[in-house]
Amino acid sequence: MKKSSIGWLFAVIILSVLLVLSLILGFSGFFFSVSYLNSNSELTVGDNFSIAVKPNEASVTSFTFGGAYLPGERIPQVVQINAQNLNSDVKVRVKAKIFGVDDDTEFDFVTSEHFDRAEDGYFYYDDVLLGGNKITFCTDIVVPSDSNLVSKEKYILTFVVETLETQFDVDEIWNIA
Repeated sequence: MKKSSIGWLFAVIILSVLLVLSLILGFSGFFFSVSYLNSNSELTVGDNFSIAVKPNEASVTSFTFGGAYLPGERIPQVVQINAQNLNSDVKVRVKAKIFGVDDDTEFDFVTSEHFDRAEDGYFYYDDVLLGGNKITFCTDIVVPSDSNLVSKEKYILTFVVETLETQFDVDEIWNIA
């Protein structure tokens, strides 16, 4: 073997080892990400869930929503607002937005009797949520009758829950008419 070919042979061996290592790490990373995406960490429509809130903050929870639902269909979906870790009482409002459809498409919700929808699109809780308690926002989602959902598409339904402590002027801060 010539002295000049030893360097090339060494470089080829090192590059081959690095290629094998990168393939192993790449495939293991791929399978890890696939298993993570398929884990129970992703909420889907129909899963009951609870949104934990903090005083004077917005809490956001999103879940995937398949487009195979028919317009006007009523889907069981329990969404609770959880203030069990709060030491203070708060006023609550909720807004839901679906991403991937026209901006004017709004879902309807079968809410508890204490939530009223205002013109600004928010659902306002007509009472005070006492710290340490939990309330139910909705029990069902109603797909809009004018929706144009594509059955093979996935959409994201997001709930934004905003809270203000009762010591603040809620009407002024939230511009409630």
